[in-house]
Amino acid sequence: MDIIDRAFLVAEKAHHNQTYDIYPYIYHIKMVYDTAKTLGYDQSILVACILHDILEDTGISYNDINKAFGLEIAEIVFCVTDELGRNRKERKEKTYPKIRSNWKAVAVKICDRISNVAHSNEYNSKMKECYSKENEDFLKNIFNPDHPQSELNKAYELLKNVSNNE
Repeated sequence: MDIIDRAFLVAEKAHHNQTYDIYPYIYHIKMVYDTAKTLGYDQSILVACILHDILEDTGISYNDINKAFGLEIAEIVFCVTDELGRNRKERKEKTYPKIRSNWKAVAVKICDRISNVAHSNEYNSKMKECYSKENEDFLKNIFNPDHPQSELNKAYELLKNVSNNE
């Protein structure tokens, strides 16, 4: 069994009791993975997309991910995992430096945002408004000029297109 299949098995089991609106949570995970795959990202980013919410939403630990999928993937997933905070704004402000520190984490987070925005455009007007208000701050805070912009621009462009399809 390849690493992608193993990641999907772990994610499906770990998120089994969670939902994304009316869908099983794996729906969201597949959306994020499909976005990254369409953009042509490498295997480490694809696996991290599958596992991107696992640390904050399940009992799976960093060490579990490191042991099963390796240090690079564990680090990417750690970087996109929200820090604790009193509210959404504080959690994001504490998390942005971690995301910004790793270009692959930026790619995963943009793929996650693309999926969330696309879904909210169709199904969740409250979150659509939230993402729209956060977008400028989100983009400013994850940008790092030292990252390979050629790899990230394709994700930034897709996010821009999805965000403009409001």
